[in-house]
Amino acid sequence: MEKIVVWQTAFLGDLVLTSNLLLNLHKNFPDKEIFLVARPFAEDLFFDLPWLRIIPFNKTLKENREIIKKLKGFDLAISPHRSLRTSLSLFLARIKERVGFDKAEFSFLYTKRAKHEWDIHEVERNQRLLRVLGLKIFTQSLHIALKREEIEKVQKKFGLEKPFVVVSPGANFRLKKWIPKNFGLTINYLINKGFNIVLTGTTQDLETAKEVLNFVRKPKYVKNLIGMTSLRELIHIIKLSEFVLTNDSAPTHIANAVNVPAFTVYCATSAYYGFYPRIGFYFEPLGLECHPCSPNPKKCKNKTELCRSSVRPIELIELFENLL
Repeated sequence: MEKIVVWQTAFLGDLVLTSNLLLNLHKNFPDKEIFLVARPFAEDLFFDLPWLRIIPFNKTLKENREIIKKLKGFDLAISPHRSLRTSLSLFLARIKERVGFDKAEFSFLYTKRAKHEWDIHEVERNQRLLRVLGLKIFTQSLHIALKREEIEKVQKKFGLEKPFVVVSPGANFRLKKWIPKNFGLTINYLINKGFNIVLTGTTQDLETAKEVLNFVRKPKYVKNLIGMTSLRELIHIIKLSEFVLTNDSAPTHIANAVNVPAFTVYCATSAYYGFYPRIGFYFEPLGLECHPCSPNPKKCKNKTELCRSSVRPIELIELFENLL
C-alpha cells in the first residue's frame, strides 16, 4: 500500500471524531504518509501529526477537479463522508481500493462497503471502514493538537478565572439549539455553585448569546467570548475548563478530544445517532412521538419545536448536585 487518502469534508465535530480513524490507520501503516481531504480548519486540529498531509477543500467545483487530479495514482481511499460528491470524486480519481459506507450516496462506486448503522458511536462506526479491510483497531482515542504555550496565552489574553465552565449555546441547525431561557437558568445554578462562565461560539451565535444573558442574574460572572476566538483559542479555552455545557455540536467532541467532560443537551437529534459524549453525560427529550427527528434537522415537521424546550434545567441541576 503506497498512497492512502481519507476523505472527510463534513462539519468540525465530524472531523474531530474522524481523528480516531486517522490514528488507527497510521498504526496499521506506520511508515506511510496519509493524506486527508478536509475543510481548511483541519490544519488547526492536526498540524502536529508529521505523517499526515492535509488537502484543504472548500467544496468549490474548481477545487474538486484539482483534487480529483491530485488523487490519481492513489492506492487506497477511505471515506466516512457519505455524500454523492465524495463517492463520485473518489471513483473519478480511479483509486484502486475505495472504502465507504453501504448507505453512502452512490455506494456502488466503492470497491468495499462497511455497514452503516445508527445506535453505535461514530468512532466505532468509522472503525468499520478499517475492519472491512482487515485492519486492526489499536486505540479508541481522539486527537487534537495542543500546545502548552497556547494554553498560557489564552488564559492571559481573555483573563480566564478558574474554575470556569464553557457554555456553547449555538449549533449549525436551529432545531439543535436548547432554548436560551434554559441555558440561562442553568448558568444561574452553576454561578451559585461557584463557577465562572465562559460563553463561546461564532458570530452567528451573537443573538443567541444576548437572549441567554437576558436570563442570567449575575452577568458579572459571565465572560462572553462569542465571535471573539479563533478555533485554536477555543480548543485551549475548553482544555482549561472544568467541563463544557453545549448542544449537539462540535464543542462536545472538542472537549472529549482534550479529555474534558461534556454535558450535551439534545433537542431534535438524539444520542441514537452516535454523536454523544463518551466523557460526560447527555440529556434528551422524553415522551415526544416525533423524536428523534433527523441527524441534521432543518425544519420542524409539527411546527411546534417542542424538542427545544423538552429537556428541563432541573434535569441537569439534579445531576450536577450529585457530581459537583
